[in-house]
Amino acid sequence: MVYISLGENGFMKFTVLENLSFKKLESTNCVYVYRDNVVLLLYVDDIVLFAKTDTLIKDVIKCLSTHFDLKVLGKTRKLLGVEFEEMGNELFIHQSEYIHKVCEKYQCFNYPVTSLPIAVGIVLSKTQCPSTEVEISEMSKFPYRNLLGCLSFIAGRTRPDICYAINILSQFQSKPGLVHWNILLKLLGYVAQTKTYKLKLSEINNLNINCYSDADFAANRDDRISVGGLILFIDNSPIIWKTFKQKCVSLSTMESEYVSLCESAKELVWIIRIFKEFEILNVIKTNVSSYLFCDNQAAIDFSKSPVENSRTKHIDVKYHFIRNLVFDKLFILKYINTKLNYADLFTKPLTKSNLSKFLKDFLC
Repeated sequence: MVYISLGENGFMKFTVLENLSFKKLESTNCVYVYRDNVVLLLYVDDIVLFAKTDTLIKDVIKCLSTHFDLKVLGKTRKLLGVEFEEMGNELFIHQSEYIHKVCEKYQCFNYPVTSLPIAVGIVLSKTQCPSTEVEISEMSKFPYRNLLGCLSFIAGRTRPDICYAINILSQFQSKPGLVHWNILLKLLGYVAQTKTYKLKLSEINNLNINCYSDADFAANRDDRISVGGLILFIDNSPIIWKTFKQKCVSLSTMESEYVSLCESAKELVWIIRIFKEFEILNVIKTNVSSYLFCDNQAAIDFSKSPVENSRTKHIDVKYHFIRNLVFDKLFILKYINTKLNYADLFTKPLTKSNLSKFLKDFLC
């Protein structure tokens, strides 16, 4: 894995790469394949190369250097604010340096050190927002949005454990109250306490794509909209995770789980298509097995049946997208016990023991 920075001719990169026989994936604009054995990731003027041998990488660098003023930075140690560490056959990514800077910047607010990203039983609502001009003026002294943005940057790249807390707190960024600010400071304290956590990207032994889906029915106290969550693994390595506020009010737990399944399926389909393209281009030469896990049997049964009734006929047609995918056998939809559902991490606050149970497999 070699990191390269493009020079002055970087603006011509797309045309040049195509002329050099790099094949861009249809599923994403930033991944190219060269002669079925080199994968190139492109972000603005940064390139990361993956190949089985150093000789292949040297050949590609030589090829690119005839068109670009390259700066070869060697093995990827840091990219887009994320640090990389190799240990044997495992790759670890983290943001301890960035977290340290954030903690230093906001240490003047005396954030408390905590062992949980958000405590069990915490209920946040708009009733806790400032309601008078004086209260709004007082709250404007606190850099709520800035700190939330810093922590959101961390959550989306290396820290799935704070994703739920970030999503909930972001719903109050337009007019945060003192309660919201204090919870945000506690979250900073948790991140400071765990700044050495590293996300483990294990060597892939089996090309299984496993996506876990969950929902917390009517979780929002203001509008009763459910919270959805998902996490997607390639073998044992987490690739995508998300907490999201659903876009409709569900009338039952089954419905909220069904909506989350649809959102999870969208992410799963995208990754499946990328791997299908890798197969076509001979980058990988093995079949990929794909699974979508849910802990609600009723939602699973509804996803597999075209039958409607008085309790389900109102569900928006767009959410039936999941049915087509199941019928086409693009992946296997399976039940999983709630205690084993990793997506539980993204829909509600967990106790320390439950949080540790999920994190031990990929965050250490």
